[in-house]
Amino acid sequence: MVISNKKTDSKIYVLDTNVLLHEPESIFKFEEQTVFIPLRVLEELDSHKRGQRDTARNARQAHRYLDELLSQADIDQLPEGIALDGGGKLIFQTFEKDRQTVADNEIIDVAKQLRDDFENTDTSVVLVTKDINMRIKAVVRGIISEDYRNDQVASIGDESLFSGQIEITEEMWEAEGVEIRTEREDSQDVGTIIIYYIKAPWVGNWPINTHIYSNSNNQQNFRGILRATNGKEAMIEILPDFEQHYHCWGIQARNQEQNYALSILTDPEIDFVTIAGDAGTGKTLLTLAAALQLVYEDKFYDEIIVTRATVPMGEDIGFLPGEEEAKIEPWMGAITDALETLAANPEGNEFERKSGLEFLKNRVKIKSSSFMRGRSFSGKFFLIDEAQNLTAAQMLGLISRAGPGTKVVAIGNLKQIDTPYLSANTSGFSYAIDRMRNWEHYAHITLTSVERSRLADYVANNFHD
Repeated sequence: MVISNKKTDSKIYVLDTNVLLHEPESIFKFEEQTVFIPLRVLEELDSHKRGQRDTARNARQAHRYLDELLSQADIDQLPEGIALDGGGKLIFQTFEKDRQTVADNEIIDVAKQLRDDFENTDTSVVLVTKDINMRIKAVVRGIISEDYRNDQVASIGDESLFSGQIEITEEMWEAEGVEIRTEREDSQDVGTIIIYYIKAPWVGNWPINTHIYSNSNNQQNFRGILRATNGKEAMIEILPDFEQHYHCWGIQARNQEQNYALSILTDPEIDFVTIAGDAGTGKTLLTLAAALQLVYEDKFYDEIIVTRATVPMGEDIGFLPGEEEAKIEPWMGAITDALETLAANPEGNEFERKSGLEFLKNRVKIKSSSFMRGRSFSGKFFLIDEAQNLTAAQMLGLISRAGPGTKVVAIGNLKQIDTPYLSANTSGFSYAIDRMRNWEHYAHITLTSVERSRLADYVANNFHD
């Protein structure tokens, strides 16, 4: 193996198998640097290639990319590396290395040998893996190790993730240079619409459809949605009042965040909605209530389709008995719980409540994410549950199923990620929130008020670092 080290501060990125299984295109994402593939990684890819799981599809795609690159290169080029479009090159392990029972240890050994070979040069060796434990072991052995960050959102946390809302404080209302005018527009669908035009020093280039609210004394219960801004003047439409005057399938909002959620869920101009929040904030209940209202009362969409990741994501559900809905039903507990709440009639008997639940279940089509490839849905209300367990590629794959007239809603809790190698930074849910925030037909809200019980509220506030 020959790697030129003339380039100052050049890097050799040793890819772990899980990086290629996560994103086969990762081979091409390191620009002018060198990508190194250990032999053990090729063997592990081969062991993952069978089946219909996402990991199997990605393993086959990675094989196709590697085969295409090899077919375009001369065998004499392999020690020097195969040129990549970004200016870098791809090198395969050609030297012998003692076999290890544990694949991670063997890949770390390969990275360590490369590091030793280039110890006195300007070339650094970096092991790239999505396995936290493997990164720890590599660092212990003196090897630089990093997570694969191409599809990460930088520094996701409770404060840094876009919340979907901005508060206007009393000091902001009273600041010098604030000008306000209002207009009223009549609408057959929702009655009178009130529009605020606010010119102020604090108006920014906020994302369209941001929730603008105020609890100040001179603007009590100001609840609006940003429709336009030029960075100096904001056009804000006052939201319908789902706390007192309106409802969806009998459900009313219990706080301003839920009011905004119901508003964007029922807004025909918003095609894609994301709702984040802890357990008990009402994500699932509000979304299903809006879906039932829009489909069976307002006749705005044809039907409701619900999908979610079986964890691990892409896990084959073919071994489970029954049809598709029966296979996915064990993972749909939150959906069933919400439907039970929506079907509850405090004045009805047990038979009426069970009948109501079956009525609603028959009107919600459950689809496994493993069955979604190649499908397209038009005129549907499409709910993606537990979206935090999706990778960016998987989220893209589901959203792209939406045909004309379909509304897509993704809900999730970034504190409850169950998929191996995913974090709040790499979740497709946070990726979508970050990438979609400036599209005029998208809206997001992070629900923070737990409405389930005082126990759930305490747990949400005290069981996380």
